[in-house]
Amino acid sequence: MEEESVYNLIPRPQEVPQRPPRHTSTHPSKVHPKDFTFGQNKMQGHATFGLPNGMNAPPPQQFLRSHEKEPVLPEPTAPSRTKTKLRAPVPAKDEKPVMGLCSNKNFITSNAVEVILAKPGKQPQEEFQWTTRPGYGKNPMYLRRVKDTINREREQFEQFIKMRTAPDPSQGVTQLSNDERAQLLRHLKLKWASVNDAYQKGALVCDSEQKKHRKEGLERQLAEIERDIKSLERGEMVLVVDD
Repeated sequence: MEEESVYNLIPRPQEVPQRPPRHTSTHPSKVHPKDFTFGQNKMQGHATFGLPNGMNAPPPQQFLRSHEKEPVLPEPTAPSRTKTKLRAPVPAKDEKPVMGLCSNKNFITSNAVEVILAKPGKQPQEEFQWTTRPGYGKNPMYLRRVKDTINREREQFEQFIKMRTAPDPSQGVTQLSNDERAQLLRHLKLKWASVNDAYQKGALVCDSEQKKHRKEGLERQLAEIERDIKSLERGEMVLVVDD
């Protein structure tokens, strides 16, 4: 993109693109269709378009005869390798057996010796019953250890969460000064005097529920004020928790 300039107002000469030279094939342009080779150096008869019309049918003398496609096996010859015989040949019919053979072997003694020296055979063993083994149906020891470890970690995590979420005891606590403490005691004593005056001026005989409830309420207020006064007078330091 060109930038703005005064020189852009000057007309520029028109550049006419030049046409490239026309492509000319290296092959001759006037060739008869029968001379097309289609990239094959040696053309065969009817190799591309087939036989001419009327020549596609095979001659009637060339038809498939029976057993014409079967392979022709060579004549059998003698085997190159002879097969070794594993068994002795059967005696011929005119061969006579050897007569008069006898042995001095005591078969009873030899059989007894063979049985004594032979290895004992495997005795059939009963199939093991897994339900009779000790500890069947109980949790293995490693599962108990894993369960105890998980419970211990869960308790530690819950304790950590409680410690994080527990409020700080030092927050929201203020200490009363001596002047504030004296002023609070004075107000409590004045309140106790006013409540005691109202209590003394009350009726001696509570013949109604209203009088009874009023007398009990005044006694309760006097007891609470006396407890607060004793609490303030007993200690030297008074801490107030903010709500």
